Amino acid sequence: MQYDTLRSRLDGTLDYRDVIALPDGSVDRYYGVRDATGERIATRSAFVDLISADGVRSLQLTPEAVRPGGQAVNAARQVSALGPRVTLYGHLDDPALDGFPFPTVSMGSPATVHVLSFDERDLMLSVESDDIREWRVEDLFAAVSEPPDEWLSDEVVVLQNWVGVAGMTDALRALAEVDLGKATVVFDPGDVTASADEPLRALCRALGALADGCEVVLSANDGELDRLADAVGVDATGVGREPELREVLGVDAVVLHDERRAAAATGEMTTVENFDAERVTRRTGAGDRFDGALATGLAAGLPWGECLALGNACATHFVERGETATRRDVRSLLARRGDR
Repeated sequence: MQYDTLRSRLDGTLDYRDVIALPDGSVDRYYGVRDATGERIATRSAFVDLISADGVRSLQLTPEAVRPGGQAVNAARQVSALGPRVTLYGHLDDPALDGFPFPTVSMGSPATVHVLSFDERDLMLSVESDDIREWRVEDLFAAVSEPPDEWLSDEVVVLQNWVGVAGMTDALRALAEVDLGKATVVFDPGDVTASADEPLRALCRALGALADGCEVVLSANDGELDRLADAVGVDATGVGREPELREVLGVDAVVLHDERRAAAATGEMTTVENFDAERVTRRTGAGDRFDGALATGLAAGLPWGECLALGNACATHFVERGETATRRDVRSLLARRGDR
């Protein structure tokens, strides 16, 4: 039903709040991997087996592509493709990060990500820039001439990559001191599965403090939500995890994005089954497209079921085609798959 109503909604005109995405950015360099005979190594498991074998001294990397990357960059591209006005505040000082069809403000040099391309799932080797490693929210405030309570107070703010941006917890605390009014913050921490308990607890406390002054939506995948729940002592599983985590953190919504479904705990539970991908072209970046689509739905004031359906559709399109979905792409996907 959510997909049916979403398709009708996309046929009409939507009014959006503005969207802001921040603070990362990367230049993603993609490589194919070949063995000494020149044969492509197709899977990560084959790669692991090969580099673990005695006698293997070198492998060949074949450059395939250079693409703009970063969670905030990917989310901003998705928002722009769907319609809202978006501004990206990132680390964009590289020619590979020029030419976006929306306003950008750079706060320094991007990361470099070397992506080894395999079937099903890539392997990313990231080198953070000093500018990202040392980023503080004051750098964001310095990049804008207006006081933050004037340009953030009614926006949807997509804030991502706590794992890769060391100053993120402090930034959340600083934003909690700003009058953000009717702002909605969509926060995706990135892959926290290897993070220690105390930094995660500090992050959760900062999210709760921010939620005292504006709407906060935590968005993460299944493994990430499990890790956050474990860090703060939430032992619920299945459908009970998101509501209890929301209660403990004090945020407005906890959103799961997963290959099988999306779900939102908002005081009530909304679940939307995902599509099965007809083929897998690229998985890396699909969660960022979900976040961008989720932010778009919230900016348009859509019901939660339709926000989740839009996120699922954009993530599935990216997995199948490796491209950011436009509204036309979403309508086409929904028409192909039929009502859900």
